[in-house]
Amino acid sequence: MKRNLTIPIISLLIISAASLWAFPRLSIEHAEPCKSCHFAPSGSGARTEYGNFTTAFNELTLPQTKKLLTAHYRKPRIGEALILGFDMRYLLLDDGRIFRMQTDGFLTVEPLQNMYYHLRIGANGVTENYALLTFADNRYSARFGTLAPAFGLRNEDHNSFNRSRTGNGPAVYLDGFSMSAEVKGVNLIAEGFNPAQQSVINFHAYRPGTYGPLGYIVGGSYRITEEIGPDNFGIFPHAKAVFGGVSWDRLTLMGEMDMVGKGNDQYTFYGNLTTRLEYGVYVVGEYNFHDANRRIESGADEFLRFSLDFYPMPFVQIRPSYTTYTRGPLDGEDQFFVLFHVGY
Repeated sequence: MKRNLTIPIISLLIISAASLWAFPRLSIEHAEPCKSCHFAPSGSGARTEYGNFTTAFNELTLPQTKKLLTAHYRKPRIGEALILGFDMRYLLLDDGRIFRMQTDGFLTVEPLQNMYYHLRIGANGVTENYALLTFADNRYSARFGTLAPAFGLRNEDHNSFNRSRTGNGPAVYLDGFSMSAEVKGVNLIAEGFNPAQQSVINFHAYRPGTYGPLGYIVGGSYRITEEIGPDNFGIFPHAKAVFGGVSWDRLTLMGEMDMVGKGNDQYTFYGNLTTRLEYGVYVVGEYNFHDANRRIESGADEFLRFSLDFYPMPFVQIRPSYTTYTRGPLDGEDQFFVLFHVGY
């Protein structure tokens, strides 16, 4: 294993792994929208009571330990109006060093039915901070405040190119609004933001469903950004994404293709294949490709990652991962790390 670029790799992991993304494969497997398990209509972040119990506790936990701990399960709701949660992540590198990537607490107040006020409190203070109104059994919603923009798959591979190269890093929270609606099974989201005096409008749509024995999801995202100078599109570039996935029995395949820039100057691709060995034990393979100038010979980055997702107890994840870089400045490098995650 080469070591000369270990520090840049570690830095990339630390910077890009600062927050929690969702498991979009679960939306594919169960043909349910992301909002079933998360307060945010587009997924990620704080989980609902339904998400905590049906998914994190009942599905992702080893059956043997789940049986032992069923009597000790506690709901995240305190009284009628307060819902709590948290996420903690640590990274153990192959040289023995440990990094704290995330220590977030979630606080959601429900003063009135279908009206919420949500806070995410991290090491640097409050990051997410918004009011949420839902209507017609959660088919429609409106959010106002500081929130994570909706774009593409919310995959858990924190430094995947489809997240980092499209301006959708894991610690991006913007002041703005988000409106959502579910129409004939299609989830539609429209958002508006103004970071650094640059107008940004997001459109995001996806549909989960079933076709015979298959579960699937198909969707797309489109971001329009204001040009604020010659050849300068500010913090967030124009971006487009198409994504989808299909699940059959114990196999789930999903992917995303992104075009970045007003003239589609860059493109990225993300692919994920997950196999369930047993409830609580999953093998994950991921592929990432990015072409910065549409010239593969000179501008492409590429890496593959292989992981074992292990959930020995409710809300506890252990993920040993091996990454090999096959193109770009890190070509020939590899990295092994273990992720420890406790979330509720």
